[in-house]
Amino acid sequence: MKQPFETNDEYEMIRNYVLNDSPLYGYNRPKLWIHSKYQINSRKWQNFGSRTSTDLNQPYLHLVIQSIIDKCGDDFHICLIDDESFSKLIPSWDVDVSNMAEPHKQLFRELAMMEVLYNYGGMIVPNSFLCMKNLKPLYDQEMLNNKPFVCENVNKSVDLLQYKKRPMFSTSTYFMGSPKNNAAVASIISYLKNRNTRAHFTDEYEFKNDVATYLRTMIDNYEISALDGAMVGVKTSNGKPVILDQLMEQQPIDLIPACVGLYIPSDELLVRTKYQWFVALSEDEVLESDNALTNMIVDVISSSKTAPMNGDIHRSVATI
Repeated sequence: MKQPFETNDEYEMIRNYVLNDSPLYGYNRPKLWIHSKYQINSRKWQNFGSRTSTDLNQPYLHLVIQSIIDKCGDDFHICLIDDESFSKLIPSWDVDVSNMAEPHKQLFRELAMMEVLYNYGGMIVPNSFLCMKNLKPLYDQEMLNNKPFVCENVNKSVDLLQYKKRPMFSTSTYFMGSPKNNAAVASIISYLKNRNTRAHFTDEYEFKNDVATYLRTMIDNYEISALDGAMVGVKTSNGKPVILDQLMEQQPIDLIPACVGLYIPSDELLVRTKYQWFVALSEDEVLESDNALTNMIVDVISSSKTAPMNGDIHRSVATI
């Protein structure tokens, strides 16, 4: 069922801020979509540095989301959304994702994010992406050809019918950008709708990674482009996958100089018993721990504190 707006002010904010493409503070910026699987208490993220009363019980993610705001808030309209946001953003969306069971929830969540990207354009960035640089130059470069881009991620599926040897990387929609109303995104939406109708109580879609195969076909046909995983920290400078175990060790990760951030496999952190202690740490405890991931988080926070502030630019963040 569609979720009602809590107040008329909330509806007006969404209508003016998102639906009508009204430039906030006089700046017409692209939208940067950050989805969280758990509901975030709405407005406190607009007060930078304030903490939320939230069901997002993974304090390290607060630091990571803040890194995106700090690095990109001057150049994007940052939209923080959850499963209940979809009915507010997508015309005719009547799927209650929040009450679905897995794997259906993830299937329909991916479809909803593509619908959001189609209707409004912009860039999807995971809430577990530690942002080291402003993403605007990357976004602008990728948009020069006026077509969507997807990104490589570490491949965890096995489809021996498609490949004799499992590739180390495969393309995914987890980190993606597109112009508004793009035909290639519409094609992806159509594919996902068909997939969702046949994915009855099975994890086969994940095992075979059929979306990656479809995206690869689109890349080969020059309908979309693929961003090298080294740019988002899922690949080292010598082309090896960056895995969770490396992030939890003290040895620094060798990333390319052009890398704009580090994708943290947050779902894996939740299920790997060996590392669940990290998820439970407070923000202060995260910053005091000793591993490669924490060292990168500390470096990003330090660089944000020392970066000069542009008094003429207003950061733009909305929770929808």
